[in-house]
Amino acid sequence: MHRRGRWLVAALLAAVLAACSTPPPVEIPAADADPVEVVQAYVAAINAEDRTALAVLSGDGVVPEVWLGTEIELVEIGEPYADEGSYYDRDGEKVVGVPVTAVFRHTDGSLPEGEEAPWGYLLVEQDGRWVVFNQGLG
Repeated sequence: MHRRGRWLVAALLAAVLAACSTPPPVEIPAADADPVEVVQAYVAAINAEDRTALAVLSGDGVVPEVWLGTEIELVEIGEPYADEGSYYDRDGEKVVGVPVTAVFRHTDGSLPEGEEAPWGYLLVEQDGRWVVFNQGLG
């Protein structure tokens, strides 16, 4: 086989392998899904780097680009709570927090790599569905 033919075969093989390794799109929960289901789908979308699902599940459709490439394993999901008195001005919208314990991998170094850590997601109802608008410690 000529050198050019080998490169063509190698490129074709690489393209096939890349297509096979792409995770399927994340299933977006129904509009009436509870905050826990939304957080689970949101984390799955981060892990799959599914920008379409993240746009639906994120407040104002903003994709959290900084999280793409990070792997998040949800170890425990706590009970949702009303975040009354939140310092996030949401124009009177109901804010719900979902506390989790998670293991983070491939982060920017600001989180403990591969260790359980407390974390949480804040959600608000937009257009009849819960969406994540913030996340962090606490």
